[in-house]
Amino acid sequence: MRVILSAGKKVYFTLLASSFMFPIQAFAQCAETDCNTLGYDSTTACDNGIKCPFGEYWACPEPAKPEGAVLGQCTGYAKNCKIADILYTDGTCSADVVSGKTPVGVVVYIGGDGCGQALALGGLGDLIWSTEVVDIPDLANYGSDLASDFASCKNTKTVIDYSSKQYGDSASEYYPAFWQVYNYAPSSMPETKGKWCIPAGGVLSNITQNQTAITQSLNRIIKENIGSAGWWSSSEISGSAFAGAWRLSSDVYSHNKFYSLYVRPVIEF
Repeated sequence: MRVILSAGKKVYFTLLASSFMFPIQAFAQCAETDCNTLGYDSTTACDNGIKCPFGEYWACPEPAKPEGAVLGQCTGYAKNCKIADILYTDGTCSADVVSGKTPVGVVVYIGGDGCGQALALGGLGDLIWSTEVVDIPDLANYGSDLASDFASCKNTKTVIDYSSKQYGDSASEYYPAFWQVYNYAPSSMPETKGKWCIPAGGVLSNITQNQTAITQSLNRIIKENIGSAGWWSSSEISGSAFAGAWRLSSDVYSHNKFYSLYVRPVIEF
């Protein structure tokens, strides 16, 4: 740049274009660095993203992270919880009673994948597993290894789908326990209807191993206790007439499907 002073005290500037010329490669490097510094770190376009004015870089908004689980589906959130924690309607869990939050269940199972199941705060009474002697297709059979089945909701969906296909509107007459659970939802979360399940044998067995802590949590929120009566599981025994049942004093065992046993749902989270 050249400065020329005239007699009238006016200042004139002569710009030399050559002094402002940058090599193309150097400009690209500068632009890339500037984009990254400003937070434009994506090389591909994205929804609601902003493109950097210096090259093909985008600033993409981070997806919102849920504060809690989505009740009724496996989200992996249970890795933040412990067995016997209280699960709240907002999807969070805590060992303590949290003022201002509404309990919806007590955690009774957490898988290695971070997916969990919580026990409903009350039962649906005594119901019949099935009124027919059928080995349900696609429902895994268990013998002495009932405690290895944790697929509560997969089992429940399999029976619901089978009975619905076979009997249509009359399906609930053949599989009362499953349809009562399918139509269940606590008043605090009516949107969870269709998402509750009959616990599998392994989930019920897990209650035996953690009965003291689970009972204490139910007592803290003044909800229906575990009790000692027989419960139905959603696990089917080898053959067509028997399904898995559970009693706190004897853990999981085999029982004839025609009997009425206590049913208490679980929900995935």
